[in-house]
Amino acid sequence: MGKLADMWKKATGEQEAVSAVPPTPVADDRARRPAVFTSGAFALGATSDDQRRRLESFGLSHVGMVREGNEDHFVIASLQRSLEVRQTNLEDRAVLEPLCGPKAYLYAVADGVGGQDGGRLASGITIRTIVEYMFETVGSYHAVAPGQEQAFRDPLDHAVRRAHEKLLATFGLPKGGPATTLTIVLVVWPQAFVVHVGDSRAYHLRDGRLQRLTRDQTMGAFLIDEYKMTEQQVEQGGFNNVLSSAVGAQDMTPAVSHLALEQGDSILVCTDGLTKHVTEQQIASVLGRATNAEAGCRELVDLALAAGGRDNVTVVVASALRA
Repeated sequence: MGKLADMWKKATGEQEAVSAVPPTPVADDRARRPAVFTSGAFALGATSDDQRRRLESFGLSHVGMVREGNEDHFVIASLQRSLEVRQTNLEDRAVLEPLCGPKAYLYAVADGVGGQDGGRLASGITIRTIVEYMFETVGSYHAVAPGQEQAFRDPLDHAVRRAHEKLLATFGLPKGGPATTLTIVLVVWPQAFVVHVGDSRAYHLRDGRLQRLTRDQTMGAFLIDEYKMTEQQVEQGGFNNVLSSAVGAQDMTPAVSHLALEQGDSILVCTDGLTKHVTEQQIASVLGRATNAEAGCRELVDLALAAGGRDNVTVVVASALRA
C-alpha cells in the first residue's frame, strides 16, 4: 500500500495536504462526500470566423456515496499548432484556415482497477501518458481529408499501447498488475475518433437519439456474444464486473472507430459509475434538454449519486454548438 502511494506521489507530484473542494449537491439526505474534481468549462475555437468548430465541454469526477477514494481520472484538452491572423487584406481568408485555430480536441476517461492506490495510480499514469503522446504528435493534426482517417486512428492506437507499456514497466509485472479502463474521443472536425479499452463508454447524441459508440470489454459481453447468454444471466453471475481487456492487464485490445459530427451533436464519455445507475433513456433525456455541457454533466452525476453512487462517477460532455 505504502509503495503504491509513494509511486503515485512521484508520478503526479501530489502533496500530502490537499484542500477540500465543496461537494456536488445530492438529491437526498445522505452524508456529503468531499472528493469532487472538476475541470471547468471550455469553449474551444469559439471565434466568429470558426463557429462550425466550436465545442463546449465540461468534466466532473465524484468519489460516489460508498467508495473512500477516487480511482477515476479524466482530461479535456485542445491540441493546436496555429497561426493567429490579426489583420489581412486577402479577399479569400479561407486559404489561411488550415493554419488557424485549434486542430483537435481530446476527451478521455480512465477507471482504475487493482485496489484504491493501485487503481488510482494506473488511471493517472495512463491519462498523463495519453496527453504527453498527443502533445508530441500535435503536428499531425490537420483537417481530415476523405480516405485519410487511418492517419488519426494509428496514433491513437499507439498512444494506448504506450500507456500500457508504461504501466507494465511501472509495476514490474509482465503479466499485468494494477490496470485501468480507457476511453478516448479525439475530435478533428468534423470527424470524431474513438479508442476504447475496458468498460468505460462513449455515446453520441443527435436529434434526441443516443448511440453507444463502444462495446464493453467484459466477460459478460463476451458470454452474451459467444454463448448467447442473456443480460439478466450475466448480471446475476457478476460477469459484467470482470474485464476481459484493460490497459496494464495481461490482455489489452484497443477498439478504434470513428464517426462524422454535425452542429448540435453531443458526445458523452463516462465511467461505469454512471451507467450502473443511469439508463441510456435517462442519458438521452438529460443531454437532449441540457442548456449547456456543464448542466448536462452535473445532472448526470447527480442522478448516479441519487441512485446509490456505489462506484466513482466520472462524466465528460462535449457539445458541437450551432452557429
